[in-house]
Order: sequence, then C-alpha cells, then structure tokens
Amino acid sequence: MELIKTDNLLSSLYRIQFPEKGKVFLFADFDGTFMPFSHESVCTDNSKFPKEEFSRYFGLFSEFLKKNENRLELIVTTGRNLPKFMAFVEHIKRNEAYIPLPKKVIVNNGGDIYQSNNPEKFFACGYAEYSIYNQDAQKKRAEIKKLTGWDGSDIKNKIILILNSFNFQVLEVPINEFSSTYEELSLKYYLDKNCLDHETSHFASIQDDGLLGFHIAFCKNMNNNENYLADLGQEISYALKGRVSYSLQTTLYDWQAGYGPSIRLLPCIDGKPLSKLYDVKECLKNIIENKTDDLVIAAGDDENDMAMLLPENYDDLKDEAKQFLGIQVIKNKIQS
Repeated sequence: MELIKTDNLLSSLYRIQFPEKGKVFLFADFDGTFMPFSHESVCTDNSKFPKEEFSRYFGLFSEFLKKNENRLELIVTTGRNLPKFMAFVEHIKRNEAYIPLPKKVIVNNGGDIYQSNNPEKFFACGYAEYSIYNQDAQKKRAEIKKLTGWDGSDIKNKIILILNSFNFQVLEVPINEFSSTYEELSLKYYLDKNCLDHETSHFASIQDDGLLGFHIAFCKNMNNNENYLADLGQEISYALKGRVSYSLQTTLYDWQAGYGPSIRLLPCIDGKPLSKLYDVKECLKNIIENKTDDLVIAAGDDENDMAMLLPENYDDLKDEAKQFLGIQVIKNKIQS
C-alpha cells in the first residue's frame, strides 16, 4: 500500500507498473483529478474555453486508455450527481471538444453506480444512457441495506410524508444549485417554472441523487429559523431511529442549495457517512478473495477524496492489501 503525490494524474499513470497477468481498476475523482480544467473554464464563457490545451491533454489521455483498454478499467467517482456530471460533459460537447467517458460513474461521493455500455455515443450522437439498472448498482444497494438497514425507496417516501406534514410544496429537481450553467436542470429554473420565490415560498426540493443519499433544499426564509430546520431534521431522525444507521446534517447557508438551508441524509457504515472509500475497498476485497493479480488505484485531489486515498483506511485488510495505490493530485499543472 502506498500514497504518492503528484501535480498531474496522467503523468503519474504513465509511470505505473501494470500487473503481469492482472488488470488495473482506476477509481478517479472527476473535478480536479480526471478533469484538470475548472468548471468555470469549461461551462461558462465559451470564448475563454482553452480548446487547444484541453484537446491536447485528453488526446493523450484517450491514447493511454486505448492502449491499455484490455488491462485498465476507468471508474469515475465524483461528488457530483449524475445530472451535474452530464451537464459538464454537455458543455464539453458544445465547445466541440472530447473526453473519454467511463462505462461506470459513481455519484455523490460513494453513492449510486451508473453504467453505460457505450458512453462514446454521447459525442457521436448526443446520447449516452447511464442507467442505474445494472448488476453492480443493485448489489451495492442490497449490501448497504444489509449493513445499515438503509432502504432508499422507503426512506424517500418517509421524507416526502414528513415534508408534506410540515406543509412544504415538495419538488423533485435534478440539481439543487442555482448556477446558470445548469440551465433547465437547476433549482432556479424549477422555482420559476412553478412561480415560487426562493426567499419566501414554502418549498422543499429533493435533488435527483439516486437512492443512496438525499439532499433537500429549502426556502431562504428558513435561514432565520434554525430551530425549525432542527425540528424538521429531528422528525426525520425519529422516522429512522432504531432501524437505520444514518448521518443527518443540517446546513443553514448551503451553496449547493442556492445559499439556502439544506438537509443531507446518508447511510452510515462503521460510524461514518458513506464515502468514496466504500467502492474502492469492496473492489480490493474482491481481488483478495479471488486471489487475482490486479491493482486498485484511487486518485483524488480534495477533502472528499481523502478517505479512499489514505493507506491506513485499508489496514483491516492487513498485508493482503498490497495491491493498492493512492494518488493525491496536489495541484494540477493545467489549472495553475
């Protein structure tokens, strides 16, 4: 087990020694790691999009993946939900650029797994169906339910009943952020569409995060009523207490909710909220169990990546977990 530090993911991958008989499973964070170009440079002003530099970098990355396609599997594990991820990719296409898309995307910092059998179709015809209806996703949901009692469908129904009992107008929205780069996917668009005001309308917006976690945004006037938000969180806790191991966090000024208040609810494993560590560790356990000559690489740059990067988080797998490498991207040269 090892953690190396770098200023560029691709340059580090060039130096990786592949297993003689096995393959590499690369779990790569998206923003700042696999994608070294910022959200602003790609998704805001097209005239400032660094197309030449972007195309050169991902041309090299594509060549690397193609050369190793039979012995490397790229899995993007991101803090974004699927609509946010695909919105970013859509902006790349609008800029007449390209990135190699993974067949698997794990959303929301270790949440649901989406899969596409032919993601490259997106740049050819504008359509790449990432589906939740895949074996890995269903297996993960079942395992987490066994570990924590978390049944996402049941919990979502309970949340909606509680929100209704508090007389909220409940919305289900792709993205709870207000950013104009998300256009018709954003909370702002849905509020305008429903003639609701972000400051005063009594709404609650459930973001499309799949079923392994929930993010709920509220009207801004609740910023002035911390007790009301706490009461709502407590009501949700009462509905889950004794049956589910969970983490519930209330935030008064959440930038991911248009700087309004929010509640985030996640399953809890071994006393910690579900994170990117879960999938990396499960992959490593599978390699150990099947005694294959495979290597697992986890790569990330931010605080939400650290759990999967630190070798000590795999100590319970003992010496058998030598087939792990963490890559921490300190500052990508392309972003400087």
